[in-house]
Amino acid sequence: MKQIGIVCCYFGKLPNYFNLWLKSAAANPTVDWLFFCDQELSGLPENIKFHRMTLTEVHEICKRKIDPELILPKPYKICDYKALYGSIFADYLTGYDFWGYCDFDMIFGDLREFFTEERLEKFDKILPLGHLSIYKNTPEVNERFRCAGSQYTLHQVLTDEKTCAFDEWRGIYAIYQHNGFPMCDDMPFADISCMHKRLTIHRRTSDKYKKPAPDHNHQLFYWENGKIYRAYIDEHKQVCLDNFLYIHLARRTFPDAPDAGAFYCTPSGFVAKTPGSVPSAKEIKKLNAYHGKLFEWIERHIRRKIMKRENHRRFAGRTGKSK
Repeated sequence: MKQIGIVCCYFGKLPNYFNLWLKSAAANPTVDWLFFCDQELSGLPENIKFHRMTLTEVHEICKRKIDPELILPKPYKICDYKALYGSIFADYLTGYDFWGYCDFDMIFGDLREFFTEERLEKFDKILPLGHLSIYKNTPEVNERFRCAGSQYTLHQVLTDEKTCAFDEWRGIYAIYQHNGFPMCDDMPFADISCMHKRLTIHRRTSDKYKKPAPDHNHQLFYWENGKIYRAYIDEHKQVCLDNFLYIHLARRTFPDAPDAGAFYCTPSGFVAKTPGSVPSAKEIKKLNAYHGKLFEWIERHIRRKIMKRENHRRFAGRTGKSK
């Protein structure tokens, strides 16, 4: 079995549902998480390899490994350097066949179900986005962030105080696409949209990118036995199930999460679930309520305006337009 080490950097107070992130990571015992954090943590699962480190200390490693001019003015800027982790954290990645990165506003499903040995043999990069991606751990692959194809020059990525989202479409993904490097980008993950209160899958209209899983008006996501499931009502009014690699809950804040063996992901937070049961149509409609096309059109219209302002403030060369 090929060894996978996923690098995680977080500085400041951890999300209040970190316990669920940790539970879902621990449920993948054949994957290691190399966790660089400035908080004091103990009692972690065996596959969480904890390294207490400040933002300043990580900044020094980045400058030494990549470029003395590299800046790291705030924790969020570290996202631009995720695709560089193979070089930045090379000393910690010895012995791993693949390395990767991930976010903390997400819950993992069964990674090995999708990171099959066949895919690991065939592709140099698996998954397209900064939520979770893994790369073959070779000198050639680890330096591909320097290749042509990105919307940004490497100098801009390293020196612009705003975030360029180099870990996603316009950065490392564009490099792989431009150069024809082997990449698997059609995995079933649930990237939840910021445009609605209801949990819906983020839409992508550009033909450059693989389309996400189809959305359903009545659907409910949940974690159980190490997997992310979606229960949905189909056109025949039957409850059906499918399975995702992970669920990403960007820009959402939730109350403290329950310490439950199984739980629903809802717009208001995480709700303990009775293990072994399939959600009923009534539960699906109640826990992730759909209020109609007009209501959601108004939601998207208002939210796009808000996101356009936020993106001008946080990102270099970004707009609020949904891709």
